Amino acid sequence: MEQDTQKPFSLEFDDELERGYPVFDPLADMQGDEDDEDDGMSPQGQLAPSAQAGAIPRYAQPDEGRTAAQRIEDLFVAMAARRRVLLEVLRFLDEPRHAGLLTEKVDELQEIDLSVYTGYNFAVLLEEAGAVRKVNGDGSLFDEEAEQMPDIVEVDGLRFFKPTDGKQVFWVATEEGRAYLEADDPFGRLTEMLAEEPQYQPVYKGLLEYCDNGEGRTANDLAGLIDSDPLVQQPRRYSSYFSKRLEDCGALVWARKWQTTEVGRKGLELLLSCGLPPKPLGSGLTTGDGREPLNSGSDGQDKKLEPKGDEASDRGES
Repeated sequence: MEQDTQKPFSLEFDDELERGYPVFDPLADMQGDEDDEDDGMSPQGQLAPSAQAGAIPRYAQPDEGRTAAQRIEDLFVAMAARRRVLLEVLRFLDEPRHAGLLTEKVDELQEIDLSVYTGYNFAVLLEEAGAVRKVNGDGSLFDEEAEQMPDIVEVDGLRFFKPTDGKQVFWVATEEGRAYLEADDPFGRLTEMLAEEPQYQPVYKGLLEYCDNGEGRTANDLAGLIDSDPLVQQPRRYSSYFSKRLEDCGALVWARKWQTTEVGRKGLELLLSCGLPPKPLGSGLTTGDGREPLNSGSDGQDKKLEPKGDEASDRGES
């Protein structure tokens, strides 16, 4: 039975478990042979790469008259889990960069945030969205159809063709890509998200405080802190929901553990000031397992959403 090559082997599996939620993979939608559709494999596809796995990722989406700005927005929505890397790629391509340098940059960005995507994958996705384009080293338009001529060398009066290294590809951000980068407002997204979910402001505040310890917190740490809290029972929410929302806003970053970013610290300052309408912190919302509500201490100080007693001891916290 021929193996199904419609799904690539994902290197993000372990990382997904540590994060506490699955990472969206648009490259999982691969072009395969029609004969493979009813071969008895599960809908999830193969569990390991096959020797003949050579399907080409389908990057292009129907244009449908969308502008480059719309396509770029759609790409960032579809690849929310890779938003940080996409933005850094656009920032890196503020001037023409060799494709090899882009590959090295993406490897550096994903050193502790593993992904199946390479620098080439990101470049092609951004190119088709209209955010970057191929150029020559001097910034002139790259000609895909230009014939690559070999060098001619002469030895003992005889002329020979010498193979060249081929056309060198450089990438640079387009005007539309630069505009998207300049308009990016992670703190604005964070404040908007917090205003949309005022009932969860104590939870977000607690997570940002908890992960701002200089070392970060594991997904299990976050689950132990949040999942039994009365605030998240109806409707049922888990810590992965909140960490993902904060990551999408740039307030948390995964670096082997969840860590609060500068954007997250700004959001924490805003929450501590109780400046977000329509419901400020300390309006009678509890913080779980008999702990006092936030802003309800006798000294008027905020109470952290921290585990107490045996729970803290189990994690090695003092």
